[in-house]
Amino acid sequence: MYIPRRNIMKKKLFSVFAAVLVLVICIAALVACNPYKADSIGSGDSSAAVESNGGYVVKQGRFIYFINGYVGESADNAWGAATKQGIVRAEIKDGKVDPKSAKLVVPKSVYNSSNVGGIAIHGDWIYYTSVNTDKDKSGTASTVNTDFMRTKTDGSVTQLIGTIGTRSAKYLFTTSRVLYYTDNTIGYIDFSGMNDKATDKGKGAVKGTLVEKVENVVWSYDTDAIYYVQTAPSEDSYKNYNNLCTIKADGSGQKVLATQNTFVAEGKDPVQDQLNVFKYNILNLYVESNGDCTLYYTKSHTLNSTSVSDGLFMAKASNVKDSEKNLNTIASTTLVPLGYAEGALAYNSNSVYCWYNGDEKENPVQVTTTSQTIWKVDQQKGIVYFTASSSASSISKISYREAKDNATVIMEEGIKTDWLVLDFIGDDFYFFASKDDNYLHTINLSTFDKDAEDAESTYIGCPTDRLDDKDE
Repeated sequence: MYIPRRNIMKKKLFSVFAAVLVLVICIAALVACNPYKADSIGSGDSSAAVESNGGYVVKQGRFIYFINGYVGESADNAWGAATKQGIVRAEIKDGKVDPKSAKLVVPKSVYNSSNVGGIAIHGDWIYYTSVNTDKDKSGTASTVNTDFMRTKTDGSVTQLIGTIGTRSAKYLFTTSRVLYYTDNTIGYIDFSGMNDKATDKGKGAVKGTLVEKVENVVWSYDTDAIYYVQTAPSEDSYKNYNNLCTIKADGSGQKVLATQNTFVAEGKDPVQDQLNVFKYNILNLYVESNGDCTLYYTKSHTLNSTSVSDGLFMAKASNVKDSEKNLNTIASTTLVPLGYAEGALAYNSNSVYCWYNGDEKENPVQVTTTSQTIWKVDQQKGIVYFTASSSASSISKISYREAKDNATVIMEEGIKTDWLVLDFIGDDFYFFASKDDNYLHTINLSTFDKDAEDAESTYIGCPTDRLDDKDE
């Protein structure tokens, strides 16, 4: 049978078109399945020890990973668009960060309204938060939700773990789940079921609730224990107490550390002995060298239907009743924990930091004479590093063990302090420099001389293309 040549050509053209169409569809499908495609920047030190998890600068072996600048929630959050407020990796050479080695690992805006949390590294994954930009039916992007995400330390794989409906939740990443506290609930997203190829909306991750009716919570990257205050059971809601509790991140080890009858004498009725029945407000914790935790909290009791403050306390989590110490008769809520042996630095009634060790409640060592913000304490040397609360134009140091006003200014540069806290790794101090559009800078506290002619912090906060511009 004779087939016209033009029909043959039509069939060939159709076949080619169909093949191209299939290829396009396949490519589109691949892109849709992997919206965070990126090339590897080279392996890191995934088996090395990690320092400073939870800050905006984290060290792992010979590398540091850091949020390279501050933009806020207004940053372009599309994958590949963010070169500022993304995560950058730089190598440490001869004890110093090499700015020229900086490489962008996460080209996405890393942000959360909470001023604690930062980023974390476990093994070969970087964990972080980002503002969710999913669009509703009208095409409007919602920027009030938070995406929990992770990226390989070499940048090759990025995954969405899950999303929550707030941008200000307190959170913590463990090796298998992210914990978050919002709406009086400690929730979690368990990502242990995710594999290295799961890129579609947290496939394999499981969301759940750890504890409900939580009034406040403290946790740390240095312990798997979580400490919280829980509302009294509904049947006791008329009583003026709550429970100081603990639980592990995996949901095990739940325990009440102090409750309505903890400090009530044996044989006495808690209802009739309200002076020794307390409400707790947990503020912070300190992980001791033996693994035990020292808890810091305020207490109050009810007298003639009026709440009366009992002050600031600390106690060992292993035995709250027998180890409790009253640090300050004032219910100080602003404090820096120093551990059970040394107590805490805490605000007094005049909003001035004092050193409370449990022995001198009425006459403690006064550390500052004006309102300050403390960023780091070197307990071995007894040194406090701080900025003035009214103006973060410098960082200073002072001894907290001596009652004298002898603060020394270390550096005089504008510092952005209203987002994540300033970060320290050893003697290296990292900060967002307001003089340089809030890009990341660093100095070494032991070698930096502010009076030197060339005194200047080291600029490390951007990819190498902008570093070249800075050198011109």
